[in-house]
Amino acid sequence: MRYLTNSPYLNIDGQIWEVNTGSNQQYKICPKHMKAVINQLNAMCSYHKRVMVLFFNLSMPTYTENNSEISAFIGAVRSMLAREYSMKRFGYGWVREMEKAKQQHYHVALFLDGKQILYPDRILGLLESLWLAAGGSCLQRVEHCYYRIVDNDFQAQQQAIYRLSYQAKERGKGYRAKQAKDYSTSRLKSRHSSSP
Repeated sequence: MRYLTNSPYLNIDGQIWEVNTGSNQQYKICPKHMKAVINQLNAMCSYHKRVMVLFFNLSMPTYTENNSEISAFIGAVRSMLAREYSMKRFGYGWVREMEKAKQQHYHVALFLDGKQILYPDRILGLLESLWLAAGGSCLQRVEHCYYRIVDNDFQAQQQAIYRLSYQAKERGKGYRAKQAKDYSTSRLKSRHSSSP
């Protein structure tokens, strides 16, 4: 059984972050998920002076027990970023949810080199084409879809992390085959981490 909390603050590696658990702390979130996604954002910030955090949602035409479409999509995103933007690395976090609809949907955040991508319009169009090619039905552009973090600015990171914490909420998770995941993140290593 995974640990959940409704605390509005999380201590991740000695840093305190405010997270979205609702105005009355009515939502529970998974700290393990938050730690994974924050570590990926921090890893991107260790390589790049400017980082864009881009949010969007992905819809599916029908229910599937696994996450093969989102896996194919992430692979296609990697190729597209290298080809279109000469980007060597990117981070991501996605979460699978299913509430009232009969099929799952995904909330996705990409962590991108903000020197290469200044505004999200072009990349969102490219991402939409990749999602349709992977078998998805629609990419939903969300309001206030991106955050820009410059020089590891704490306030900018905090705003992005507060938004990211929506992905870690308990509600809507678990509707999948046993072997499928509710969420996944990239596996970037921080530039400052020492390898064994």
